[in-house]
Amino acid sequence: MKLPVCPVTGSSISVPIVDADRAPVSTVVDETYKIAIARLGDRNCVRGTAATSFFANILRARRRETLTLSVVDLFGGAPDLSKATYWNCLGPKTPVGTLVLCATSLSILRLNAVSGTIGRTMSTGSTGVLAALISGRAAEINTSDPGIALCSHRMASS
Repeated sequence: MKLPVCPVTGSSISVPIVDADRAPVSTVVDETYKIAIARLGDRNCVRGTAATSFFANILRARRRETLTLSVVDLFGGAPDLSKATYWNCLGPKTPVGTLVLCATSLSILRLNAVSGTIGRTMSTGSTGVLAALISGRAAEINTSDPGIALCSHRMASS
């Protein structure tokens, strides 16, 4: 079975918080910059847009600047940019944001793929669903949602 999945490159920055009162408390999505900022303990994680990469894992200066600008523009004084960590990551993307969970031709490999920019947001829930399906338990999340595509072949490990 062929699935509509392609590689994307996602750009991120992780920045220590030095002024907690100025940092976001919950996740903020900024449509202007096309980024999301989440507070993870004593750090802000800024995730940029995902771009079709065809396995080119390069953090371009322009994306790095956008990530930095967004966190400074929205929460100036909260992050310590001198200790920022930047990275790029490759991940699977589906064309319309449908979550795809399924077994593969390799008995030990399962696919957990979502649209690039929401992948990190959905990762905990989708991983929980995948673990439930592999172990034969009922998932805690409603898997009949049209945004979730479960492949029809058996998920349980052999």
